[in-house]
Amino acid sequence: MPTPPATAAPPPRPATPADLEALLALEKICFEFNRMGRRSFRRLLERPSAHILVIDGPDGGLAASAVLLSRRGTRGVRVYSLATHPDRRGQGLAKAMMRAALDHARATGHQWLSLEVHPQNDAARALYHRLGFHQTSVEEDYYADGSHAFRLRRYVDQDLTAGKPGARHGAS
Repeated sequence: MPTPPATAAPPPRPATPADLEALLALEKICFEFNRMGRRSFRRLLERPSAHILVIDGPDGGLAASAVLLSRRGTRGVRVYSLATHPDRRGQGLAKAMMRAALDHARATGHQWLSLEVHPQNDAARALYHRLGFHQTSVEEDYYADGSHAFRLRRYVDQDLTAGKPGARHGAS
């Protein structure tokens, strides 16, 4: 008998302190190293410069999360973390989360999103490319496993239909 299609996920919403345990559980299942702990999540949930988005899963846990960071006086928002539950990958949740991150950056007056991605995370790299991110640098010995990271950026006002997904808009 064919597997029924997954139900559509609810849209991303801002995390609250009540999501702490679910955030920790998602972090544990998604990452082998460079995990955020309880103290880090608690601080981020209280910090005005941090914005954590979550997508609720059908089982009461979280299907996905994104941690967005900004600093006063900067024009960009950093996507510090993006996690999708392994059972929910390939269902468009990461794309929905990145679109919500772009909306957040735009709504808060920021000009771009930046992030780092592991060179072996082909699915994430392909998603970011499709969403118009371009590489700005390579950070050596970035991850706990000694791997480097590709630093990527995407301008929030960028028009992907113009055929120039790597075009820069505004000053850096």
